[in-house]
Amino acid sequence: MTGSAHDDAPLLSVVIPTHNVRPWLRQALDSVLRQDVDLEVIVVDDRSDDGTIEFAREAAGRDARVSVVSSPGEGGGSARNAGADLARGRYLVFADGDDLIPDGAYDALVTSLEVSGSDLAVGDYIKFRAVDTWRPTAAMPAYGRASRGVTLADEPTLLYSRPCWNRAFRREFWEASGIRFPDVPRSNDIVPMVSALVKAESIDVVDDVVYVYRERPGSGSMTARAGAATSLVSYLTQEAECARIVRDTRDADLAAVFADLVWDRDAFVAVNRYLLAWESHSDGDALVAEKVRALLDLTPVPDEVGPLRRLALELAAAGSFAAGHAVARVAGGHPEGSDPSEERADLVSTWRALISELDSRELSDEERDMLTERLSRQLAQPRTGDPSAWQALVGAAERVLGERVRLFAADAWQSGDLGARERTAARAHSLAGGDLLAIDGTVSPDAGDVALALLDGEASLEGDGPRLIRPVSVTWRTADDGVRTWSAAFPAHQLPLHRPLTPVALGEDGAFWNVDAAFELPAYSRRDAFLYDVVDRILIVRRRRSWLLRGIIAAVRSRVRGGRSDAR
Repeated sequence: MTGSAHDDAPLLSVVIPTHNVRPWLRQALDSVLRQDVDLEVIVVDDRSDDGTIEFAREAAGRDARVSVVSSPGEGGGSARNAGADLARGRYLVFADGDDLIPDGAYDALVTSLEVSGSDLAVGDYIKFRAVDTWRPTAAMPAYGRASRGVTLADEPTLLYSRPCWNRAFRREFWEASGIRFPDVPRSNDIVPMVSALVKAESIDVVDDVVYVYRERPGSGSMTARAGAATSLVSYLTQEAECARIVRDTRDADLAAVFADLVWDRDAFVAVNRYLLAWESHSDGDALVAEKVRALLDLTPVPDEVGPLRRLALELAAAGSFAAGHAVARVAGGHPEGSDPSEERADLVSTWRALISELDSRELSDEERDMLTERLSRQLAQPRTGDPSAWQALVGAAERVLGERVRLFAADAWQSGDLGARERTAARAHSLAGGDLLAIDGTVSPDAGDVALALLDGEASLEGDGPRLIRPVSVTWRTADDGVRTWSAAFPAHQLPLHRPLTPVALGEDGAFWNVDAAFELPAYSRRDAFLYDVVDRILIVRRRRSWLLRGIIAAVRSRVRGGRSDAR
């Protein structure tokens, strides 16, 4: 155990702000009190009403190292400030009441500071939730190696990570710097942590995992609130203050890292979430646009930023949220997977808004291709509402993005019965490849006589009309409930090479419509003659060159190269 050097004052003060974390507080306190360091624990409760403060007081009654106070203000910022003001230790750390501290974490941080004399030590961390665990620092070079006595100028990517809980501060440095946490709805630690990194004359980087962050859903979770205007405005306001701090350093490398953080990391992710959840105009949109604009004005665009990420942020800054919603689904998608709120905004109106914006912009080839691919898939979705509005979208998109927007959408090739697709409910449930492509699926009992085919969109664009490829065989079975199961077979040699094909169902009158798909793709095999993808419930199949032929070509080339070598 590392001992204290000053009378009865502990070596380390641990400040834990709490607000309704009763289900997790036992684990959090146990993980802190198990640390092999001379410490005190200051629990500062912020108006909990779920038994949190009562449990904390019980813990204090069992362990003299724990003290419990009520926060003098409201919010996590006030609670952390109050705890820091009460701290007596030589070093200071913060932890949240629903997270975990790995064994040995605090000893690693404190020992590093004792040896180096640095102002603060930063450690690695992981995040977890019910379904997965990940290490956010994997994409931050500063965390790839241990170091002592460095500055932020030496390791500018320390700026990518700005929580307060994975670091220990020399308390004299903390107090002399005048660092305080603001009371804001979201991101109350990014400004103080950027300030600390900039002001520190010496920083240690510890390669131990010193913190385990529990990302939990619910009304108290920052992630769950990330789409709300008030939350996003709070974050953007704090981020703009960080931008000013970085600007004042006049450090070009640091400015470049911060620009990446805004345009490609934290700020983009936050704004993208808001755009994805956007359904219709709200009172908060104008203020969000103002705050995004202010942040972007402070942060030059990096050369390497993805074009659609830049477009999403610029649309938000301009207040074009309908267009922003459409491009956000292409630029970033939802960081935690599918979010039902993404699906609520009207496909036609948001894409028409985006196409209108693009009409006045110069698109790069990369932007055009990405938007065209995503729109072409989304146009193949089941459609409702005014058919003329959908047709107007197709026409405008063809004019701005090109005719390939019709690549997968059966409806774009005809003007048939919109109800046929819904009545038929044709779905693909699985597939198998090799030398024969077999697609299995179902249709509803009300489907009537239908057939299956593959739509070759590229051949359709090159020709005078839709090109459909019929299977060599289709087998049908009818279940007791009337649902019919089908299996359609397409020999590889009868399909075109390297062209995207998508399944469609055909009616007796010659009309056809897209088949929905939502299933796990088969494992990759080099012997499979096909490549597959499922996006936006659309199955895309491409026949690739035979693996056997490629192997023969490679062998011939190898022998030719060998012969040339022998000749030399």
